[in-house]
Amino acid sequence: MQKKINQLKILFKDILAFIKLKFYVHPKNEKALLVSLENPQLYHRFAYLLLKFYQLAGYNIYYPMDFSLFRNLRNKDHYLGLIMREKNFLAINKTNLPENFVEIKDEMFSPDYFKNYFENNNQEENAFHIPMSCHPFMYHHEIWNREINLNKKRYNSIFSYGNFDSEAYLGIKKTHFRVLTRLDLLHFFKTKTDFVNIKNKEEVNSENASLDRKYVFAIKEDYRIEMEDIRELLSCFNFYLCCSGVVMPLCHNVIEAMSVGTIPLIEKGYSDVMYPNLENGVNAIIFDDLNHLDHLLSHEIFEIDASKISEIRENVLSYYHNFLSPKSVVENLNKSIENKNLIYLQAEHRSVKFF
Repeated sequence: MQKKINQLKILFKDILAFIKLKFYVHPKNEKALLVSLENPQLYHRFAYLLLKFYQLAGYNIYYPMDFSLFRNLRNKDHYLGLIMREKNFLAINKTNLPENFVEIKDEMFSPDYFKNYFENNNQEENAFHIPMSCHPFMYHHEIWNREINLNKKRYNSIFSYGNFDSEAYLGIKKTHFRVLTRLDLLHFFKTKTDFVNIKNKEEVNSENASLDRKYVFAIKEDYRIEMEDIRELLSCFNFYLCCSGVVMPLCHNVIEAMSVGTIPLIEKGYSDVMYPNLENGVNAIIFDDLNHLDHLLSHEIFEIDASKISEIRENVLSYYHNFLSPKSVVENLNKSIENKNLIYLQAEHRSVKFF
């Protein structure tokens, strides 16, 4: 009985929200996106990010829909539901839709994100891969571009953070990707004398901190970094160790690091699924395997002179601003739409299951 009552309460709230949205009218704006996606649920969080990036790039979002689709979007997916819950995110009527607008349709997109990586020698001809992004909540809470002092003195160290749960992050071993798991990397670094496991941000910000030439980890189980602190913490270090996601190499952490000019220390199999590919010594330090990584740690990475570090950092920031920022993603995507290129959009586990 209680379950039925709760369902009716949700239905009533959905009806009120839908009626309110029907009467919402965007202010006039020459930049507009018309969404004609019948199955955005296929792409989960990345569908939200796609529309969010257009909004952040100054576009009005128009998404005509019936009550059934509205309810599915509002309630079925944690991140996708944000497009229905953020204030004035979209209009479901076409009032004030300008004559010239960008339209996106299902047939423009493919969830087969890694097809070129596995089948076409990783060539991206007549196609566009919508890149990885920061965590969706960074955009939702408007902290993705919070001003950070990028000119402060940094530790000449390697930093990494996140969830290192052994059960969750071994799934990639069941895929066709041949990259080290984050558990492999953690175990490797734990054997090093200069491994440091921090428990709070004061250990980084303290005037007495001695973290140069260290391998600094913030393991979620020991130190759950507040999201608003992530980019500030990343900006304290020269290098960021990129750890793979659950079932694919890509993870939002590398984008957050690059947004503050922290140089990715990244395995080749990971860097190759970022488009355009990262380049060793230009905008990343790329290693082939643990033996190669061990050599870099022992003989090279901490010996790079300050001027070269500054040069690579500037290249990292340029890569971010040209390919990863919301504005650049939208600009590059619009060019692909004009050229009728196939657009690859991640669908998380579904993208991996193609292989």
